[in-house]
Amino acid sequence: MYSPSPGEGAARIQERLQKDLVRVRDALHSLLLPPHFRIREPVLYSVENAGRLLRPTLVLLASYLIDSAEDGPTDQGVIEGAAVVETLHIATLHHDDVIDEAQIRRGEPSINAKYGDAIALLTGDYLLARCMEGAAALGRTQLLVMAETLTNMCVGQMLESSQLHDATRSEEDYFASISGKTARLLRTAAAMGALQSEADKGELEALESFGHNLGMAFQIWDDILDICSRETGKEPAKDILNGVYTLPVIYAAQDFGDRLESILWKQPLSDEQCHEVVALVHESGAIARAAKVAQRYTDDALRAVETHPATAPHAPVVRRCLSDLVESFAAQHPALRALREAASASPEGTPPSTDGAPEGTHPGARKGDKTTAGPGRVLP
Repeated sequence: MYSPSPGEGAARIQERLQKDLVRVRDALHSLLLPPHFRIREPVLYSVENAGRLLRPTLVLLASYLIDSAEDGPTDQGVIEGAAVVETLHIATLHHDDVIDEAQIRRGEPSINAKYGDAIALLTGDYLLARCMEGAAALGRTQLLVMAETLTNMCVGQMLESSQLHDATRSEEDYFASISGKTARLLRTAAAMGALQSEADKGELEALESFGHNLGMAFQIWDDILDICSRETGKEPAKDILNGVYTLPVIYAAQDFGDRLESILWKQPLSDEQCHEVVALVHESGAIARAAKVAQRYTDDALRAVETHPATAPHAPVVRRCLSDLVESFAAQHPALRALREAASASPEGTPPSTDGAPEGTHPGARKGDKTTAGPGRVLP
């Protein structure tokens, strides 16, 4: 019996995925279409600028791992679950942009820049309400999962906001924040795909681990990109200017101590001070160190689905699709690709097994370190 190679299987999955993402966009329109024509423009503006649909992609990939049948369309319940997850993501971006006074989102005016803060906030609230209505239509379990996800995302963001301009922010503080504000929603995306495919408890736990670890990795890559963003046309080191000290800065502070902390405590930072911080981060090797941590989380994500009996047969195909996804993200900056390749090739890039460890427990970047992620700012 002929068995397609991972490359051939990935091509088929990609074709299926693109068709399903078109259906997800249609489901988003149906879920979010406001009842009154006067408020449709800002809501639909959000949907039309929904971006790459990373989270719906994870919902779909998780469902493919459980139900790999290629001879029929993906169940509509999976499509609707993906739309619900993306709706929560879009809502949180609206609130983020108001808090940050952001003017640009994905190369276009942010909703607050285009319609004002009041409309942006109310649109975000409307999206949250529709998200919960959509989840309720899927089932009680799905509604509880989405409500818990929103709680964890708020906690993660509040943890970050409580430590602005805090030069003593630790790895543990950082991981606790991103676990809630970012990783929790990716964990939920994978869980939604499992739930809508009638996965059993073991399959659900494996896919939740997959989503959580992938979310941690993507947030670390995004924070590295913020430090290295000058060549991409983005405002460089925006997090540092805002007093959000992410993993590369935390690692650099461990190496430079008082020299760096004396700058980090100042608020607001001048452009000159910000440039000095960035220079010290590069000098310390903190970016490469953070990249290794991101690579370990990526490895853990793949291990979660490669070691479970139900998902293992299809894991090579999903690994290929996930690798393409990560590469497209890293390609936003040439340095990220080199860092990722170096982290992957390095013996330090492969973590000791964390089987049996509580969720969120992860080895640190240096031998003997240990960081614990607690309950999960949001990736674009």
